[in-house]
Formats: sequence, structure tokens, C-alpha cells
Amino acid sequence: MPIYEFRCKKCRHEFDCLLKIDESYAKLACPRCGQCSPRKLVSSFRTNSWSTFLDKMEKKVSPQKFK
Repeated sequence: MPIYEFRCKKCRHEFDCLLKIDESYAKLACPRCGQCSPRKLVSSFRTNSWSTFLDKMEKKVSPQKFK
């Protein structure tokens, strides 16, 4: 089950929630104010290949860190 990020439409509090892919978040309540129907945010993610790419780039930019 993926973790989704949300922002409350009322108080703008950002929170995350573990939901099934096909599970609706319309009745999900904000933990701060209790308002339902938060806005789903676009989350960033990393994969193993992306992590490897970033590691290689960092080694090129800052080789002294890896000595």
C-alpha cells in the first residue's frame, strides 16, 4: 500500500496516509481540524535506479566526500 500526501483545504495542514491504491480518500479527515476531503498532493519518489544515478552524480560533483 502506498503512502499518499494530503493538504487540508480548510487549515492547509499537510499529512500523509497509508491507503490502498483503489481506496477513496474523500472521507479522510484532517488530523488537525477534522475537515474531510483533503487535497491529494503530488509526491516525489525515489527508485533504486534514481538513487544510483544521484549517487554517481554526487561523486562527480563532490569527489572529496567519498575519499
